[in-house]
Amino acid sequence: MNNEYTDAHRLFLQASLSERFFTEATAIELYNKAYEATDVQDPEAFTGFIATINTKLNTIDLEFRKSHEEETGTAVWALVNTNGDEIAKLATEYTPIEITYFRRLIELIVTAEDEAFSVSSILALKEASKLKPSISKSNGETLLQRFVDDKWLNKSRGGIYSLSQRTILELQHFLKEEFEDILLECTLCFDIVTKGQRCKVAQCKARFHHHCAHRYFDSRNDKACPTCKIDWDSNIIGDNGSSGSVSRIRKPNNRTMTRVTRRFQETEVGDNDNDNDEMNQDGDDGDDF
Repeated sequence: MNNEYTDAHRLFLQASLSERFFTEATAIELYNKAYEATDVQDPEAFTGFIATINTKLNTIDLEFRKSHEEETGTAVWALVNTNGDEIAKLATEYTPIEITYFRRLIELIVTAEDEAFSVSSILALKEASKLKPSISKSNGETLLQRFVDDKWLNKSRGGIYSLSQRTILELQHFLKEEFEDILLECTLCFDIVTKGQRCKVAQCKARFHHHCAHRYFDSRNDKACPTCKIDWDSNIIGDNGSSGSVSRIRKPNNRTMTRVTRRFQETEVGDNDNDNDEMNQDGDDGDDF
């Protein structure tokens, strides 16, 4: 097998840089076209081809990483940052306040009540107005659509926002670090689950993507939970936009409060203190508020 880095590898990398996230079918199509467009002989198998590119990319803290769409199981690939600061890459695409807003949306989605893992458009826009400086409703709507267009968020027909597979794959380290007590992994594939099934036993941590559940249970006569051994009678996690039951947000306790929440609350407290100082200095002018 030839694992030399060739023009075909370079062409594939150049073609994929504009997308950064695509299905495996698209990746294989790019792979075939890269060899067709060059004079490279003895082409590598696709998996070896990606491994060769990753050997080069690892020197600059990047790599192509594979995952599967949570709902369909479709194989996808993404060019991800491996240095543990994946969310920093957004700085090249968004302003600091837009990145702060995206972080807050992630927080709202992940901490949604009863593992809905979603947020309504109303709550999303309300959060934009809380930022300092605030984001107007019209600008918030535009920015939300941009997050969807750039494949950082999914939007259902009911106007419900959830994490996209790109976000789960590219920001995996950030998500696991910030929400380690909330986000659970699939019992079968070990990827994060925000859309799928959970065991009916409240204390049980068994979770499956829908496609992983089918793979696991279809090959077994018994339908017992692999963790607690109780008969599997799953509850759905991840709102699909039909119920609209995402209006309430789980209130973080001291154990589950993330660094994002703490930083945001500390900022608000600091701003409120400054506002109070200004009002006290203004004396009677405070009556005008």
